[in-house]
Amino acid sequence: MGALLQQSTPASAGVFVSGGDVFQEFPMWVNGPNGAQQIVESQEAFDALGEGWKKPVRVELVPREQAPDFIEYPKWVGRVLVHSAEEEAALAQAAAVDADEQVDDERTALIQIAEEKGIKIDRRWSNDKIRAALEAV
Repeated sequence: MGALLQQSTPASAGVFVSGGDVFQEFPMWVNGPNGAQQIVESQEAFDALGEGWKKPVRVELVPREQAPDFIEYPKWVGRVLVHSAEEEAALAQAAAVDADEQVDDERTALIQIAEEKGIKIDRRWSNDKIRAALEAV
């Protein structure tokens, strides 16, 4: 029915711009009377075929998530298969807690290393700044 191109072509050539993409209408497969089919290269060639010839019906593209038969669950969230919104919310909360614990564990380790090496740091510093101070020595 057409191809998406990235080029500048006038609409008279059967090319239409939609957002950042370009829809090329021709060449096009058309259906005629008595089941005849043919590929036409331009609007003029289509018009020259005469009465009874039809262009294919254009179908509006619908994002998968908006399709009427879309089923949201089960779905993969990271490396875990969840079966409901409740499971997904619980997983998000658990991930946030795990991330906070990892940051706290890293911070504790960095502060301990600094104390062992006798490096003076300010506990208000970020983990990155503490790590940089440790690497600078």
